[in-house]
Amino acid sequence: MARRLDCAVIETLHEFRKEQGYEPFNSVRGVFWEGDDLYTGAGFKSKNHIQICVRDQSCIKGYFRPIEHPPALKS
Repeated sequence: MARRLDCAVIETLHEFRKEQGYEPFNSVRGVFWEGDDLYTGAGFKSKNHIQICVRDQSCIKGYFRPIEHPPALKS
């Protein structure tokens, strides 16, 4: 799922910081509240998510790919 609006929010934040003379962040974590309430008074919505944006790739020390398990045998 592409989260273009999330990206626009993060980039707009950095444009504003640049205009104000502030240094950019190397990475950003943003919380986005979206969707309908899961239930009344929950405080959680159906599409809440956290977006992580690493703007400076030199901050990435490594990464891993999840191990793909073979399909389970049917009996």
